[in-house]
Amino acid sequence: MNRLFNSQLIAVLAGASISFLAGMMPAIAQPEQYCDDPGSIPAAETTRDLELEQFGIELTIPSNYRTMLLNNGNVKIVDPGTYELLSCIARGGKALGRGYAQTLVRTVENPNNLELRQLVERNTRDFQEISPYTFDGKQGYLVVPAPTDRPVGIPNSYAEFWVDVNNVPGVVVISKSCDCSGMRESLVSLLEQSSLLTNSQASTQ
Repeated sequence: MNRLFNSQLIAVLAGASISFLAGMMPAIAQPEQYCDDPGSIPAAETTRDLELEQFGIELTIPSNYRTMLLNNGNVKIVDPGTYELLSCIARGGKALGRGYAQTLVRTVENPNNLELRQLVERNTRDFQEISPYTFDGKQGYLVVPAPTDRPVGIPNSYAEFWVDVNNVPGVVVISKSCDCSGMRESLVSLLEQSSLLTNSQASTQ
């Protein structure tokens, strides 16, 4: 498996331009230009390790998936077709709307040093279902929409995992979302294949 380090992520800047860290600048889309959309591309059968030092974690993702470093510090992971579309939009192009699956990694500040469960409860909506989950020996919490009898939206289309990682400011949140179901299972599968970085590897940025 190939390892992609944090410094090789592609940065999306302010929703208006995109900078390729490899050094090659893309052509700037014209304001009225519509983006070509290759559609969502299936995940490769092979995987690679994505080391996110600022979050203290290493995720195992499909080898063809692409990563985007957003200007707020979040990291988004998408299939290559969706990546091409989002990159074009970031350069100023237009696109017809469509849903897509993504993994998002972010941090949530905890200035009052709340217990993790309390922090999760304060930052998730009332109808969310919270359950303990152990990730690489560290207990965190899975959050999914609570079951409902109302036929509103797509069931199981969103799931997130909260964990307090040593030497990482704030609490790390890993989420999966899609205009499809099965996100809880998809997130658990990702966590089962991934791991925490050791204290010496984790960044204290």
